[in-house]
Parts: sequence; structure tokens; C-alpha cells
Amino acid sequence: MPPARSEPRYSVQDVIESIQNGDSEFEMDLNDTDENDEDSDEDVCQQVDKGNQPPMDIPADNYVDIEPKTNKHTMPRDRYRWLKKDFISPNTDFSGMAITGDDISLHTPREYFQKFVSEDMIEALTQNTNEYSIQTHGTSLNTTVKEIEKMFGMYLKMGLVQMAGTRMYWETETRYSPVADVMPRNRFQSLLTSLHFVNNLTVSETEKKDKLWKLRPWLDSFREKCLQVVPEEHNSVDEMMIPFKGRFSSIKQYMRGKPNPWGFKVWVRTGISGMMCDFDVYQGSVNGIRAKSELGLSGDVVMKLASTLPESQNYKIYADNYFTCVPLVVKLLERGIHYVGTARQVCLPNCNLEDEKSLKKKGRGSYDVRVEGNHNICAVKWYDNRAVTLVSSFAGPEPVQKIQRWDNVNRAYIEVERPYVVGAYNKYMGGVDLLDSFTAKYKFPIKSRRWYMYIFWHTIILAVVNAWLLYKRDCKALKMSNKETMNRRQFQAQLASSLILVNTTHQTPKRGRPSPGKGSPETQTVTSSSPLNTHKRPSKRCALLPLDVRKDLVAHFPKKTGRGRCRHCNKGYTNTQCSKCDVRLCFSEDKNCFWDFHNQ
Repeated sequence: MPPARSEPRYSVQDVIESIQNGDSEFEMDLNDTDENDEDSDEDVCQQVDKGNQPPMDIPADNYVDIEPKTNKHTMPRDRYRWLKKDFISPNTDFSGMAITGDDISLHTPREYFQKFVSEDMIEALTQNTNEYSIQTHGTSLNTTVKEIEKMFGMYLKMGLVQMAGTRMYWETETRYSPVADVMPRNRFQSLLTSLHFVNNLTVSETEKKDKLWKLRPWLDSFREKCLQVVPEEHNSVDEMMIPFKGRFSSIKQYMRGKPNPWGFKVWVRTGISGMMCDFDVYQGSVNGIRAKSELGLSGDVVMKLASTLPESQNYKIYADNYFTCVPLVVKLLERGIHYVGTARQVCLPNCNLEDEKSLKKKGRGSYDVRVEGNHNICAVKWYDNRAVTLVSSFAGPEPVQKIQRWDNVNRAYIEVERPYVVGAYNKYMGGVDLLDSFTAKYKFPIKSRRWYMYIFWHTIILAVVNAWLLYKRDCKALKMSNKETMNRRQFQAQLASSLILVNTTHQTPKRGRPSPGKGSPETQTVTSSSPLNTHKRPSKRCALLPLDVRKDLVAHFPKKTGRGRCRHCNKGYTNTQCSKCDVRLCFSEDKNCFWDFHNQ
């Protein structure tokens, strides 16, 4: 059967000639699906578009420009025009919420900690832990909110006095009473193995696509608490590593050059003080597919962490060259947020800064500047020991600062010029590194077979650090001296004691089997004249408990003891002691320091 006769075909030249001749009744079938004809049309279009030059047989005046299809995610290199001119800094006066001491009052360490780990979070953790124990062991653990708080307090005390393992705190040779007297070892181990954050039976398959679904409710609640903190004007964005070397985790990362190269990567936004305001745990690709965008992965991270900052209030963000690109700076400017960061030359298209060799010939302190004409973005390349390039939307080279540098040739200090943008970057960039140093100190490494527990315990330390930094911010706003402000160790010690003792009666648990009788060989070997009993037991030092423990009005009973000076008035002598606070207090008809001590 002969093929059906098709409609006449027209080339691009026929179309153009018909339009030039004014033929308005010219028609062409656009629905033809012949594969061979499609290939020929594509070849013609490629010939017309090649080099953006008109065909030889068509006049240049009547040339029809046919634009090729471009990917919307590609970044044309001619979008930005870099000029060598002076950079005019815009008005960047900060208009965000100021932190003053007018409406600020100091709280206890436990109250600061509850701003990040609330009672609702602990209650949800308690409920899921009991449900998980029933699902795995068949019996409920019957834990309570107070017992979980005690476990947190024990963990913080372990960080202050670290040992090789958790069992050592209960062993006879290495027993540590502030931890071992809170709860038995087996109970503590049972709580560690049963901690859970979500009901496995009610989680949908869609939620399980999240690699952190077992920890997601806790992470979301903790992030919500961090976002409630008033952000600082200057913020830094960087990655944080949570140490982990286990095998069974799909989100473990390796970062060369880090103190802990193996672990979980967390994108973090902090203030200059190191307080964490926002974070996101990196999970890698989803089903082996990475989402593509104009900004790339690093730029999307900065935009996500900056989305929780108020717009048009001149907040500043600082980041290193992994995150910096010109489209990112432009998008942040559209939201009224300024940016400073080091940059790689490949991320600055059409920016022809001087190379490192030419700057080296000019000497240390030499720099070159380019300004993007459309968006007023400044790029500065400065040479010190080597060249470094910075990009900013508000800071330029002026005013140039004089700094001291050691000269190995002359064996003396010399003055070197440093652009202003370099000094601003060095001053405000180290927030995440400062947070890393805070979390690494006084953190006890609890081992677990469940990899997500390492992230959980790291959030507890982050909550302690944020609580302490918030306390220091309030002390600074109230103009308190450094001597009156608790350091990190004192703050964590008081917080641990409060979590253990508030609203509870502290009792020393019984240990092991009952002691043997009087006639047993064990008691007969050691007598009163034995050298083992010649060592006098040191007297117990009375330390003041945290304020929230003194005022909880639970189990504060007077008891008789040896005569001593009153801890409250420091004048009278008394033989009455508080059974919980372990301090002597006046308790008589004329003076009642016992009441004043627990209520003032």
C-alpha cells in the first residue's frame, strides 16, 4: 500500500521569504510528527543559531533571531559586570531587636536549660521510652520525667569528671558518689538502652523516607527552641561534625582536616558569641538523586539557615569559600541581609582580579578591588603570606587598617595594610568554631549501638552551651562583672545538681549485699587498732546547693546536729541542720533563718 500523501513541507527560508513578501495567508502544519522531518528541522535551527550569525542568503537587516533553549539553572558568565572603581558602602545600620538590660532578670541554670529542653520534650521522651520498652521487652520501664532529668544530670556530672566507661562510676575502686548515689547502675543502663523518641508502630512510610525519622520529633522541637532566641547582628554559617566512627549509618561523612573527620555533618548558624540559632543535619542525596539549583548545595544551605532571620533589618552573614557565590549574595540582598565571605576564583565569573604573582611582587599588604556594577558587590583580593579573595555586599577595602606582621627576613615586626573587609571577616566568622570548642569540653562520650543516639547526646550538650551563653548575655546586659558570672564548669555543675535534686528527696541507694555479722572473719581481721583504721576520714565540705533546689519546698526538714555557725546570718551558732541542703541554720523563737534561707 503506498504511503499516504503528506502535506507540503516548508523550510525556515520559505517562511522568512513569505513574511517578507507580505503573504498573510501562509499556513504551515505544526503537528507533524515525522521523526526524520524533526531531525531536519533541528539541523536548520542549529545552522541559523550557530554563532548568532545570519545565513549567507538572507539579508542581515531581515535576520530573525532564534534563541536556543537554555537550562534555567545555568548561570551565564556575562550576567555580572565587574568594574575597577571605588566601592560605595550602603547604609547597613542594624534595625533588629536590641538586647538591653531593662526587661532582663537572671534565672537559675535549670531555667535557662529549660528554654532549650522543655518539660514537654522530656515528657514526650518519657512516654515513647515506656512504649518502646513494652514493644522490645514486653514490660514497661515505668520511667518518669523526674528520672529522665536525673539521668541528664548524671550525664552532665560524668562530663565534669570523666572516666573510661560508665560502669566505672559504680565500681568500688573508682566509685564517684555524685553519680553513683543518684540511681543504681543497672537502672541507668536500662534507661540508656530504652531511650526512644517516636512510636515505631505509628510512623508512616512517607515519614520513614527521612533518614532521621527516629530522632525527628526531638530535633524539630530542639530547633524550634533555638529559633526563639533573639539573634545577634553578626551570624556565621559553617559545618559542625558530631564524632562517630560506627559502621551502620547511611549519613556518616568524612571531612579531611577536621579534628574529628568521621561523623555526622550539621549545617549551623551561630552568632559571634557561639550561640546556635539554627541548624540542619546533612543527610546526603535522596534515593541517589541530588537536587540541582542555581546556588548549588552550599548556597541552598545558607539560604535555608538565613530564612529564619528577619528580613530588611541589615543582619550580616559570614561564611567561607565553600558557600560563597555571587548569586547567593544577590539573593540575600533581596531579603535585606548582607554577606561577607571568602571566595574561589571560579565562583566569580568575569571578575579579572590581579593574579597572586603580581600581588606578591608589590609586597605584603597589596590588594586589588573589583565592584559589580548591577548589584554593588565588592570583590577584594589581598596578599599577606598568600592571596585570599573576599566578596561582600556591604564591606569594602576602606578604611585600610595597619596591622603587625612578623618578617622572617628582617627578623622584626612590620606594618602591613589590611582591607577593612578582611578584618570584619576575621572578627565575626569564628562563631561555629567557638561553639565546637565549647561542646568538646565537659562532654562525656557515651557509647551506643544506635547511631542516632550520638546526635541526641550532642543536642543535650548544645542545650547546655546555649543556656550558658544566654546566661552570659543577660549578665552582660545587667553589667555584671566577670567575678560575679559563672564560668562553663560552674554553670554545668549547678545545672546537674538542680536536675538531680529539684522536687525530689535525695537518698543514697543501698549497695550490694548486707554486711556480714560480728563473728565473721571479715570483721575480725580489721580491729580498731588496725593500721587500716588509723586514717581519719576527711570532713565533708558543705557547699551551697543551687537556688532552685533551695526553693523547691520539697524534703527540707530540720534535724539536730553538732553546734556550728549559721550559714544564712553568719553570726549565730545553732545545732539545727537542713536534711536536704546539709547546712546549719538558726531555728529558734528569736530567729528563723531556716525559713529565710529557703524562701529568699
